[in-house]
This record gives sequence, C-alpha cells and structure tokens, in this order.
Amino acid sequence: MDYITILEYIGVFAFAVSGAIVAIEEEFDVFGIYIIAIITAMGGGVLRDIVTNVGVPVFFTSYMTIPFIIAGTLLAIFLKGNLKYKNLFTFIDAIGLAAFFVSAAVKAINSNYNFMLFIFAASITGVGGGVLRDIITNRKPQIFKHDVYCVAGIIGVTLLWFIYPIIGIESAQFITLIIIVLIRMVSYYKTINLPVVCKERV
Repeated sequence: MDYITILEYIGVFAFAVSGAIVAIEEEFDVFGIYIIAIITAMGGGVLRDIVTNVGVPVFFTSYMTIPFIIAGTLLAIFLKGNLKYKNLFTFIDAIGLAAFFVSAAVKAINSNYNFMLFIFAASITGVGGGVLRDIITNRKPQIFKHDVYCVAGIIGVTLLWFIYPIIGIESAQFITLIIIVLIRMVSYYKTINLPVVCKERV
C-alpha cells in the first residue's frame, strides 16, 4: 500500500466525519447520517468515474473504505457533531483533500487526459462529495462561498501538471501534497478568504 492510498483513507475518514456532522446539524436520523457521510466521503470519486466513463465506480468494487466511513460517522455521532479539536480535524481534512486531488490527478495523467479534463477529474474527486452533501441538505455549497479549499487543490495539481515531466511523477506528487496542505492550513489559520462580490443595496 503506497502513501497516497493511506492518505486517501485518512481523507475518507475526515470527509465522513464532516458529512455526518452536517447531517446531525440537520437532525437526520441514523440512517440519514450514514448516507450523508458516505456521499461526502465517496461522492466525488463516484461522479468522476461516471463522467469519465471508466466503468463501475471504484467505490462499488472495493470495500476498503467502508471501515473508515463507519469509524468517521461513529465518531461524529459519539461527539454529537461537536468537535473539540477543530484545528486537528481541519489538518486531517486538508490531508484528505490533498490526497484526493493528487491521486485523481495522477490517474488522469496515466489516462492521458488533456489539461481541462485533468483539472475537472481532480477537482470533482476532491470536493464533489461535499457539494453533493450541501445540495442534499439544502445548503449553499461551502466551496462556493469564500473559503480557500477547492482553489488550494487546483493550484496544487496545476503545479503537478507542469513539473512532473521535469522531476518525475513521484517527486511531483509529494511536492503537490505539501503545497495543497500548506495553502489550506495557512489560509485557515490566517483567515485568508477569497473576495466576495456583494450587490449594492438600493
């Protein structure tokens, strides 16, 4: 098992927790909490596999992610949606975000995708589950409001696209992981957000 796969499992766990927390806030029952956790953790990868027509989505052919989804959901239920260690969770979530973006980007490169499809595949894998979660729970998708989240992943994999032919895919993906986590965490701690354009009030 390579380190990207390990980081992906961390991401699945973190995203399952975040999905379960939203479901708890919306007062879903236990079944609903697990469904939202699964959608958040795996929805992006399923969307990617459907759009890129690679056959049956990986989620339905491998059971390795199930224990991490169950564990993440149970943690959220046990804490009743109240995370005491928000900074630690944000860091774990950032690792998961980076792992999802990078693993999808590497798969896109191996599939000889052009740049636009490469960016799409990486982005939908990284944040698609969160968008589906917000749509189902009738919330405005968080990644479109102001947070430096998806943008961090896009910056990272764009760098990967240009440097991997020079330094090799292994070194490039490691550097990209670090870049994405750094951008996400620095923006979080420094409260750096994207500008919001507000309509003038008459």
